[in-house]
Amino acid sequence: MPKRIESFAKILYFVSILNIAAMSFFSRLSAEDRLSQGYMRYLAIFAILVIPTYTFLFGTKESPFYFTLSMIGNLVEYRTGFIIWGVVTGLLLTFYIYRLYVLKAFNHPKAKKLLFGSLLFLVLTVLIPAVEELPFLRKLHAVMAVLFALSLTASLYLFIRYLAAIDQQITLRSTWMLFSIVGISVGLFFILGSTGIFELFFFLSLSIFLVLLKVWLRPYQNKL
Repeated sequence: MPKRIESFAKILYFVSILNIAAMSFFSRLSAEDRLSQGYMRYLAIFAILVIPTYTFLFGTKESPFYFTLSMIGNLVEYRTGFIIWGVVTGLLLTFYIYRLYVLKAFNHPKAKKLLFGSLLFLVLTVLIPAVEELPFLRKLHAVMAVLFALSLTASLYLFIRYLAAIDQQITLRSTWMLFSIVGISVGLFFILGSTGIFELFFFLSLSIFLVLLKVWLRPYQNKL
């Protein structure tokens, strides 16, 4: 038991350092983004392409009809790859969304905290093992995964509500699409059970949603 506590303490220490570093970087991003929008734009394109591609490639290392991302990631041969996927995907997703907030002058402390919280929860999800021999950590792993999805969805919803002042149609379309993604993901979970299909759908459709949201907002660039 002491070894488990020590390992868990190391996980929390690593995550806290990562989260502090990420918050420090993103807090400086606002000014830097205005100074080098060209560079940041290419980085954002890279991020939104890598997120679904990396997720699909990792999630299909085993059949997604029988294995969730967590099941794959807790196999010995994929354990390190799972952690790398979670950290990289979390950082790129946070960067893309945060940059969108900055460009649209969205200064909402709660939304930003929820966004950084989602990064923290995703990293904790991949770091905490989900194996039969450790039932408590397995349940904690599941809780962190749910908190990741809830925090990210809540942050995006606050941003969508803010956009109502610009265009009500964008808010309506975005709200419908965001909650459809969440609803269909939950539906796939209950219909197909604990498989990787609902996870792949969530990440891939979320990426498409973020691209569409950026396209919808393009005509209002000068009004934001």
